[in-house]
Amino acid sequence: MAVNAVRSESGPSTMHRKYSASTTPRPSESTAARSDLGLPVVGARMQAIVARLATYATLPETLLLTGPTGTGKSSLARWVHQQSSRRQAPFVTVDLLSVPRDMQMGELFGWRRGAFTGAVRDQDGGVTRAGAGTLFIDEIDKLSLACQAGLLRLLEDRSFRVLGDDRQDRRCSARIIVGTNSDLEAAVARGEFREDLYYRVHVLVTEIPPLDARRDEIPAWANFMAARRCDEAGGCGSRSLSRRACELLCAAEWPGNLRQLDNVVRRAWALCLAESPEAGQIEAGHVSLALTFECHHGHANGSILGELERAADTLIDEMLARSEHLELGDLDVFRGIVLERAAARLGGMREAFALFEANSTIERRNQARAFKRAQARTRGLRSWLNED
Repeated sequence: MAVNAVRSESGPSTMHRKYSASTTPRPSESTAARSDLGLPVVGARMQAIVARLATYATLPETLLLTGPTGTGKSSLARWVHQQSSRRQAPFVTVDLLSVPRDMQMGELFGWRRGAFTGAVRDQDGGVTRAGAGTLFIDEIDKLSLACQAGLLRLLEDRSFRVLGDDRQDRRCSARIIVGTNSDLEAAVARGEFREDLYYRVHVLVTEIPPLDARRDEIPAWANFMAARRCDEAGGCGSRSLSRRACELLCAAEWPGNLRQLDNVVRRAWALCLAESPEAGQIEAGHVSLALTFECHHGHANGSILGELERAADTLIDEMLARSEHLELGDLDVFRGIVLERAAARLGGMREAFALFEANSTIERRNQARAFKRAQARTRGLRSWLNED
């Protein structure tokens, strides 16, 4: 069974850097909202990139969009198409991530009935569907070596052949845009990507920065996403987020970039709707709860340090969502938690202190007092969190 991954696109789909929530712009004040550019949100970092893409839109050469997953490469590819003289023609995406390697040639170039087992009818590929418009080939690093040869020919002499059609070659009239979140030069060095194809696609290159480097955009993106979700629901639910809710989003980490932010906003929107269908805004409490479902895979590859960083982020999120704050000394609670766990597992507090080579504390027989102080810190935090 063939997998048809040709689709039309329709819109956007580490530890924290030092960031002060008090400097978070209000959505209405954000420099990110630039509807005059034809994009929902364009922040300070993206302005120069968008200006460059506006020029590239007028050129016929292959455009390569690089950057992490979820940064909006497909949306920018569509925007480039809309700024070009081809805007009245189709914009077509072939997402290679969802195409089996043995079907990539067919998805790009199409096939004729009987070309292979299961080909029960003719099927146009992405090149034919795009016509004189734009073909966006996403995740180009997933292209098989066999299919890379076909794409190289397409880019070099603008011709291709439909699978199972031995009569004649066809001409490609589409402008080609490709996207990747991988280092193609490294793939060439590993023998996974053809060097000649690399130079064919590496013509007009634009790197899209991660959302972590575009934090001024987060409030405007979040409000845009909330309004879009509201529209999808027929006007139901809240269309915007409170300032405090935006501050929580700005303080969070976004390894999944815009795609992850959209997930969190949709979750917060649903939580707000469940609490009160008539709520005017998505509040900080909804966002804080929505963020607790995030896995934070970006933390140190799941290491012990990464888990500690995740716990710190969760505590910071909780503090931002509350009116009362912890004192700096309350952060010593980690010692109490570790000592409690070690004492429970090793059979006593003396053994717990010995594990961490606190021999001087044991010799002075101060372990009981130190243990009680540590426990007091732990009880204080549990009480603050209403978990006692």
